[in-house]
Order: sequence, then structure tokens, then C-alpha cells
Amino acid sequence: MTALKIDPDGTMKPVEITGETISDQNDSIHNYLGGYFDTVRLSDDAMMLVNDEGLLMVLPVNVMAMMISGYPMLVGVALIVGLEDTPDGGVFVSCPDRFLRFADTIAKLQE
Repeated sequence: MTALKIDPDGTMKPVEITGETISDQNDSIHNYLGGYFDTVRLSDDAMMLVNDEGLLMVLPVNVMAMMISGYPMLVGVALIVGLEDTPDGGVFVSCPDRFLRFADTIAKLQE
């Protein structure tokens, strides 16, 4: 599954969340974020994942993640993943293409 990784310096790039099971995927997400994660709902089909204890760990402010989400304070690395509704709730899927295109556009502007 592909996620969009947003670093605190504003760099955005697609990354792969590995694992066949939810537990394995959670381990992969933990590795990117540096710990357990919390979610910020972006839309019906997208979530932003952030470090649950980022403020306590004094991680750097992530202005780009704040701008995308409209959330007033986000720190550390953020991941954008897709969300698919299921009868049991929802599961993470690959990041919606519109976020990947946005990141590509920003990268071209920064060149």
C-alpha cells in the first residue's frame, strides 16, 4: 500500500507500507512515524496519520501537514493513506491519487 510521507521540512514523497496483515502494516507505520499513531480525518476516503506522542516528544512542527489537514498543530512525520469503508469500520488503503499529484506539483515548484 502506498502512503504519502510528509516530513517536517515540507518534503513529500510516496512510501510503501509493507505487511500482509493489519498488525504488520501497523509495524511499518510505527517505523515511519516513530511510535504509535493517531489519525486526522481529511475526507471520506483519506486519513492523515501522525505520531500520537509527538508533542510530548517535542518533535518538529510540520507546517505542510497542518496546511493540508487544516489542523492547528501537527508535529513530526505525517502519512496520508486512503480509507475504505467496510462493514466492520474502515481499513487503510493506498493514498488517493489527488494527494500524490499535489505532492508532485509542489516538488516541481521547488525545483
